[in-house]
Amino acid sequence: CQHNKDKERRGPLVDLKDQFKAMAKAQGMTFKELADKAGLNENGLHNKFNRESITVKDVQRLLAVLDKTIEFKDKP
Repeated sequence: CQHNKDKERRGPLVDLKDQFKAMAKAQGMTFKELADKAGLNENGLHNKFNRESITVKDVQRLLAVLDKTIEFKDKP
């Protein structure tokens, strides 16, 4: 199944993209609206996640729009 092969190739940053999409949706925004409000291009942002080249600055901009922060925790 092609879908399963795609899922196997997904890196951790693609999962992060899905988390951003979910947080945006929870706040009534599309991923495009989130990108726009962060001053980023939606297609470019998709590419950065898929190529695993997203920057910390990009993540900070997205988090600021969502009014979220990153928290570091010890592994269980």
